[in-house]
Amino acid sequence: MKEKIDDILQKTLKKCFEKGLLKECPLPTYLIEIPNNNDHGHFATNLALTLASPQRRRPREIAEIIADNLEDKGSIFETVETAGAGFINFRIRPEEWHRLLIEITEKRDRYGSIDRGTKEKINIEFVSANPTGPLHLGHGRGAALGDTICRILSFRGHEVVREFYINDAGLQIRILGESIYSRWMQKKNPAYPFPDNGYHGDYITDLAEDISTEVDLSSMEPEKAIEICSKKGKERMLAEINNDLGLFRTQFDVWFTESDLFSNGLVERSLKEMEARKELYEKDGALWIKTSDFGDDKDRVLRKSDGQFTYFASDISYHLDKHGRGFSKAIDIWGADHHGYIPRMQSAMKANGIDENWLSVILIQLVKLFKEGREIKMSKRAGQYVTLRELLDEVGVDAARFIFLTKAHDSQLDFDIDLVKKHDTDNPVYYVQYAHARVCSIFKKAEAEGISIPSEKDLVLDTLTLDEEISLIRLMEEFPSLLDEICASFDAHRLTYYLADLAARFHKYFNLGLKNSENRIVTADIPLSQARLILADAVRIVIKTGLNLLGVNAPERM
Repeated sequence: MKEKIDDILQKTLKKCFEKGLLKECPLPTYLIEIPNNNDHGHFATNLALTLASPQRRRPREIAEIIADNLEDKGSIFETVETAGAGFINFRIRPEEWHRLLIEITEKRDRYGSIDRGTKEKINIEFVSANPTGPLHLGHGRGAALGDTICRILSFRGHEVVREFYINDAGLQIRILGESIYSRWMQKKNPAYPFPDNGYHGDYITDLAEDISTEVDLSSMEPEKAIEICSKKGKERMLAEINNDLGLFRTQFDVWFTESDLFSNGLVERSLKEMEARKELYEKDGALWIKTSDFGDDKDRVLRKSDGQFTYFASDISYHLDKHGRGFSKAIDIWGADHHGYIPRMQSAMKANGIDENWLSVILIQLVKLFKEGREIKMSKRAGQYVTLRELLDEVGVDAARFIFLTKAHDSQLDFDIDLVKKHDTDNPVYYVQYAHARVCSIFKKAEAEGISIPSEKDLVLDTLTLDEEISLIRLMEEFPSLLDEICASFDAHRLTYYLADLAARFHKYFNLGLKNSENRIVTADIPLSQARLILADAVRIVIKTGLNLLGVNAPERM
């Protein structure tokens, strides 16, 4: 509806400019908002106030000119009024709201969607945990965010590829093997040294036990045994990561291995291409890239003087490979500690002739877990952190995914285990799911009383006259545009806020009937009951669709 009003306002301004009613000027930034006071209509704009300076006229006078010349060919307005210093208030015709309800209940789970392939082809790389330990809470938050953004982008017509980057070519895999081998040796010789930077936690001991039952480590030289422990340890950790992500309702289309960049010659090829473009130079025996020419604070080393490649070299090669696969946009989700890496990576892309807007990086802040008012910091299995699997065992997938998305990704998140176990209004995921279940129970009651939604819905919808009913419809009308805004900003937490707001308004609407029987959804008045069932059905559809986009179930009973 806001888009319709905006289109009408822009056409009206053009007309006013052509007629000389207003001086032609650049269109200022203005707002179309929902007034806090229902008496001020369904929507209001400050357009006239923003035009006061370029027009050198009183805002109220400009507002009256706009209101008198509105290009409302679709006749969507019931009333248009000027108010205050120069606001314009709009009240939408009831038929427009009725048309929306019919659209929602006919499109059902496709309401708010756009056919796939009509927009961009986007690569989203997220989680990408090192295969050296279990997934922790930060990985869970990144998984919830990345998966939800993928779902929303797909729902709005984009072609999305979900990608997991496996860091397996660096020193950390060697250290994993050394840690596993050390734990196996310590079973026979407790004094056997453990690597200073080794991986701790019970999972290392478990890996040592599993691998030693599969291969005879005692028959090998230590170096060979460590190599085997590294390889099989990585494989087992990746399998566990994949299993945990599956439990968390997060799937990937591509698992891209860092080691393949080297074995397939992609890193060397990338360096040769950059050398040919004269983007590289040698200094002190090392190979450097001129990222400072493209916005970085200094140049960066790609190959050290000892011949070893830096992580930056493989990361550039990896992103060039993504670009070569034909993606119109790439989105990476990283931990907040990688913030300094963003400008150098974007500079490297610009150095390779790639538009600076092609790569977007989303940073995930820390998650703190609380139980009984105290922060939980340790896990026996992981040794240093609470694993994602431990959290899911404690609170379930629905609660974890929803709560991970209740704050902006760049803000620290406090996860209160006790809160999400409550079955009351303090628990946001319960509150939203209960709204869906409540509608389902209303329909069962209606069915028991022989009341159903009529085939010609428009014949009964004029009975919806309560402010709370229009408020619900108006909020549901915003659902598609909200999803588009999330596609642009990646602020997935706005969807949890929206669903909480919609659920709260529905619960408030339902409670009207507890105080006054005439306001019940199922009443003795059949046409009114049918209209309210259509409204309740629309609420159920939008809540279920929103929860599905979050990867959260919409139960019919609670």
